[in-house]
Amino acid sequence: MTQINFENLGNISKGSIQLNNLTIFTGDNNTGKTYATYGVYSLLDKDFEYNLKEINPIIDELYKNGLYNLNLKTFFDKNYLKMKKEIEISFSNSLSDVFSANEDEFGKSKMTFDLNTEKIQKDLVTQFHKSTLILGKQNNIILELNKKENSTILQIVLLKKDVSKDIITNNIRNVLSYFIFNTLFSNSFLLPAERTGLNLFYQELNKERTAMLHHIKKDKINKMALIKDLIVSRYPQPIADYIDFLGNINVLKKSTSDFKDLALIIQKEILKGKYKLEKDGIYFVPYKKSSNQENYNDKISLHLTSSTIKTFFSLVFYLEHLAQVGETLIIDEPELNLHPNNQRIIARILSMISNKGIKVIVSTHSDYFIREINNLIMLKSDFESKNEIMKKYSYIDTMLISNDNVSAYLFDDNTIKEMHIDKEEGIIAKTFDDVINKSNEISDDIYYAKQANLEDETAYK
Repeated sequence: MTQINFENLGNISKGSIQLNNLTIFTGDNNTGKTYATYGVYSLLDKDFEYNLKEINPIIDELYKNGLYNLNLKTFFDKNYLKMKKEIEISFSNSLSDVFSANEDEFGKSKMTFDLNTEKIQKDLVTQFHKSTLILGKQNNIILELNKKENSTILQIVLLKKDVSKDIITNNIRNVLSYFIFNTLFSNSFLLPAERTGLNLFYQELNKERTAMLHHIKKDKINKMALIKDLIVSRYPQPIADYIDFLGNINVLKKSTSDFKDLALIIQKEILKGKYKLEKDGIYFVPYKKSSNQENYNDKISLHLTSSTIKTFFSLVFYLEHLAQVGETLIIDEPELNLHPNNQRIIARILSMISNKGIKVIVSTHSDYFIREINNLIMLKSDFESKNEIMKKYSYIDTMLISNDNVSAYLFDDNTIKEMHIDKEEGIIAKTFDDVINKSNEISDDIYYAKQANLEDETAYK
């Protein structure tokens, strides 16, 4: 598994997590969970600048001879640690951009990672690769890269030498990064805790930017400063990315995903209806049998719907149109605006997503969510009367998850503590148990004090 290490990131003094099929963050407010989720999202999605100086000799030889046979195993053994360090330094230096903050606020912050090098070395041999770089209106092939299965040789062929070295370098860098760091990098989709409001007002945000750009053309203002403010948003990068996603939904809806069946479960079990995109915004179409049939609306503007319907739009859209095996889905507070029973349902669905090939990371305050994950872990083992219990409570095999595929972390006391997960009990969530026990203790004290007071009053009379 991939391990990610944090140092002086927000409220986190030092701590590490290992990314699993399902990774859970929990803990009190203001303990660093959001810092961790934003950092992980930005690192996995590799949308930051980094150079791999180790490939410069390859580029020079390629421009000299037009051909280079790169032994990936030799290259890995010689350069992996240097490449890893360069990525870590580059990303840590970009954290102020990730969080849209001043550089001095993240001057001491670091994020590093540890990968399974044995798996990387094995994949370097077994993987097949074939790609080309095409430039110009004539679709001219500039560069070819080929690697056969069960071979360590990546053949690089430069077909035109009058191309900028930067273009060739970036392409080869991306291919080598894929080979060596593919267990780290993945397309990531993050649903922030602010998603309810953003789902409502994304059009206004986009219109505001368009209007400001229009005024740049005619007003006597500091145009460069304004453009910088528009491009370099004051939102943290994950929030800015989410706003960009919402702005492109009418284009993205043309794509389809193999996870549509899970979107349908959310629509049937939680929402009792489906979403409809139109040019002027997002609408919700309730199932008629679940509505007041005397006052049935065939579509309702999103701003008139319940908080649950507002919240779930982006997850349903992602599962219907974007989700692909190998990606990472990150959700801040999946329990947001949900009744306890629906919190249990979303826990089941996220487990199904992780079982189907998308890594899931959640940050949660919900005891109901954790308890339902525990049910899925306990049911994964075989025992007498298991089938009867599954039938009684509507569980299916695709929901169940092994304790080996779940990691859970408690953010507390400026650090990150791994939570024990047992196949017989699930996640040992003492943080929730303590609060529940305390609440029960208070209730008992109040109840028995009142009972004693009633008895005293009765005796007095």
